[in-house]
Amino acid sequence: MLDDRLQAVADFVPPASSVADIGTDHGYLAIELLKINSTRKVIAADLNAGPCQAARRTISEAGFSDSIEVRQGDGLAALTPGEVDTVCIAGMGGKLEADILEAQPDVTAKLQCLVLQPQNGFEYLRGWLYDHNWHIEDEKLSKVDGRVYQIIKAVQGKEKMLTEPELILGPVLIKKRPELFADHVQNNIDQLDKIRKGLQKGGSNTKDKLTEIEVRMKLLEEYTL
Repeated sequence: MLDDRLQAVADFVPPASSVADIGTDHGYLAIELLKINSTRKVIAADLNAGPCQAARRTISEAGFSDSIEVRQGDGLAALTPGEVDTVCIAGMGGKLEADILEAQPDVTAKLQCLVLQPQNGFEYLRGWLYDHNWHIEDEKLSKVDGRVYQIIKAVQGKEKMLTEPELILGPVLIKKRPELFADHVQNNIDQLDKIRKGLQKGGSNTKDKLTEIEVRMKLLEEYTL
C-alpha cells in the first residue's frame, strides 16, 4: 500500500507505458506500477547496493521477481536509450532530478513522459523542463504526515514561457487550484519568509537579495486571496 505521495506518482504514469523507477529505494512504486498493468516492462533502479537489495527482497515477497528487473546504476545510466518510455523520479531535490535527466541525454531524448516528485528546488526543475522542451501536462498535490508534496507530469513538447509564480507554484496547480493549493502557497511564502528573516540579520550587503525575496513573497500572496 503506497502513501498518497507515491500513489499520486503511480497514477500519473500512462497505463500502457514501459517505465523505470529511478531511486527506487524499497521498490514499492515499481510493484504498484506492475499491479496497474501486469504486462508492462518495469525497471527499478538505484545508485546504491543497499536499496537494490531491499527492493529485490520486497519485490520477491510480492511475487514479482520475474516481472520487475532491479538494476544498480547512477540515475539514467542504468537504462539504455529507448528501452522504457516513462521515467519516475520521486523524493529527491529538484536540481538533482534535473541533473539526472541531463546527465544521460541519449536516454532522456527517447522518453515520452516524466513523472517527477521533487522535495525542493521546484522552480529550478520547472525551468529545466521548459529549457529542454518538456511540457508540464499535469500536476498534483498530496499531503503525507502534514507535508504537502508536488507531483509533476511532463511530456515531450514546447512549453509556453512560465511566469515566476508558475515556476514556483506550478502552472497547472495555479489553474486547477486543488484542495491543498492554499497550503501549498502558504508553505512557499513561509519558506521565503524564513529566508527573509535570515537576510535581515545580514546587514547592508544582503539588501538586493532581501528586496528580491520580498517581491517574490508579494507575488505569491496574490494567490492566497
